[in-house]
Amino acid sequence: MKKGSAQLTGNLVKCFLTMLIVILFNPEAVHSQSSERYRDLTHESKVFGHEKFYRIYLPAGYDQSRLRYPVIYFFHGWGGRHFKDDNAKLEYEKIKDLVDKYNVILVMWDGNIELKEPRAYNAGYHEDVKYQVQMADYFPELVNYIDSTYRTLTGRNNRGIIGFSMGGFMSFFLAGKYPDKVCAAVSFAGAPEYFVGYPDNHTLYPIRYTFKNLQGVNLRMYSGDSDILYYLNTEVHQGAMWDGIPIEYRQFHGGHMIDKPGETKVFESAIKFVTDTFKTGVEPAKHWTHYDLYQNFDVRGYHIESDKREPGYIILKNVDLNGFGIYTRRWLPTGPSIHDLHLKVTTPPIYEPNSTYETVIYNSSSGINTKNVVSDSAGKLSFELDSQGNEIGIIRKDCPAEYAAIDYSVGDKGKFLQTDKYNALTIRLLNRGGENVNPQPIRITVSSNDLTVSVKDSVINVTAFDRIVTLPALKVFCTKVPPQHADPPEVKFKLTVESGGNISADEIIVPVLFNVPYFSNIRIDDGTVVRDKIFGKGNGSGSADAGESILVYEGENRLRLYVEDPWVINNDERLTDEIIPAIWGDGYTLSSIIHISPDCPDGHQIECMANYETKSYNPIERKVTWGKVRITVHRN
Repeated sequence: MKKGSAQLTGNLVKCFLTMLIVILFNPEAVHSQSSERYRDLTHESKVFGHEKFYRIYLPAGYDQSRLRYPVIYFFHGWGGRHFKDDNAKLEYEKIKDLVDKYNVILVMWDGNIELKEPRAYNAGYHEDVKYQVQMADYFPELVNYIDSTYRTLTGRNNRGIIGFSMGGFMSFFLAGKYPDKVCAAVSFAGAPEYFVGYPDNHTLYPIRYTFKNLQGVNLRMYSGDSDILYYLNTEVHQGAMWDGIPIEYRQFHGGHMIDKPGETKVFESAIKFVTDTFKTGVEPAKHWTHYDLYQNFDVRGYHIESDKREPGYIILKNVDLNGFGIYTRRWLPTGPSIHDLHLKVTTPPIYEPNSTYETVIYNSSSGINTKNVVSDSAGKLSFELDSQGNEIGIIRKDCPAEYAAIDYSVGDKGKFLQTDKYNALTIRLLNRGGENVNPQPIRITVSSNDLTVSVKDSVINVTAFDRIVTLPALKVFCTKVPPQHADPPEVKFKLTVESGGNISADEIIVPVLFNVPYFSNIRIDDGTVVRDKIFGKGNGSGSADAGESILVYEGENRLRLYVEDPWVINNDERLTDEIIPAIWGDGYTLSSIIHISPDCPDGHQIECMANYETKSYNPIERKVTWGKVRITVHRN
């Protein structure tokens, strides 16, 4: 062999060995010499039990630098995959130009559950929730994989989500489930609500009632003016305003898509929104509330375990260093509590290790108890509670008073505001913080962002002698009219309490009895078919009898009832649901099944407010018709 040839062979061997070492110790370098504008790869998923695809866009200069980059995750819609979403009209080749311009990593995940299944995310109507796999478990797994494989800037202020259609729903759902992992979330033409969870225990998750989960997350939503989901997204936007959560709402000219073919203008505006958030950062909420539909979950460092086996929510309310509330609801926002549920709450390690803390525990059934709780060696506290509603105060040295709303009544123990008249609203507060030796003056301001509600003499000055304070009745005048769509019909009141220089904040949600005419074509399912199937349980006579469970119709329309009657057992109310029309599954119609007490007197009349929905298709517009119902109860 000639000397030149030997030298060339030796250099090739050295080059090969060098490349092999790089590949073995840096897996991402496999594609480092590629000219691709994106890379379609896989990773092993423990959540799915097999490899999962993803597409990644790396910014210009990534392979030549040692810099770290923030990450945006994109969630596709129905029928989409990590490499396509035909409805979104995305220009996948041009996305690389945006990634270079804004100097980020962009990851497109694969929401496909099984290759034969076109519907993504294991969410939708009842028959769509068919797998044990939960995207809520997969998202943190994917984040951990991307952070450990690529040079990312970790931490919530370097991570955002953009989603389209079903992916828009997932964007707000997962940003709300993991607000400590995400600082910004964008929804393009997002679905308004889906059933989510395990096949035998899934729950309707309405975005419009869950914006509290997104406290401390920068939010934007887009809606095309001719989008099939235009009206449903308007309902979602109304829910954000009702909840008092800041959100940017952008409307553009177009249908169910992100951009016009050949353009990336609207998508770029979302990229810029997220990257601007990366630059400024968003402070995590220090006083927060969280709704969760899973029986066990972690949020912001808190760990919750339960024996929940039915649809519904576990709610952590007004959480901070001084304590928290914990409640359950069968549905949001004002459903009854879940029966016979046991809960265990473990705090993050934010307390002194191996120390004894005096706690104040208020239970809606049993009242106030005080108890000493010892933190573990890491500084965590644990509490075992029931599901009827609890407020827990954790007393620390020099802990100020902190007030939470525990109950309210309208008039003589009622729960509904009446319109076009003054209502006497009485609120009870609990001081779950430090207790003063001497009576303490407190100042309470009651307000609402609902312009149809006015509170007379809204500032109250009282002296607190005990932990529970009943405020003097407020005069509230309400001119609210029933919403024509599924916007929140309830009124939300904000409470600000000043005590000894400390300020506490809470809120109460009060339903409204609207001034509407009576429905005239009432039919009752008490175990007999009215339209297509049986929901009620009774003797099938078609009338309401004591002890029966009934579903009420106005003609062919099932009614959602808003009942305040001593002979209706509130904790036994159930909701049933349907899709109208069945051609499209966005926006579910809910109806009530109520249980009449067996002791209800013969001839008693139950009067309540009710509504039913009708829907158009493309665009989907659910119109709500309101009325009153009068039901006469008989005894066998």
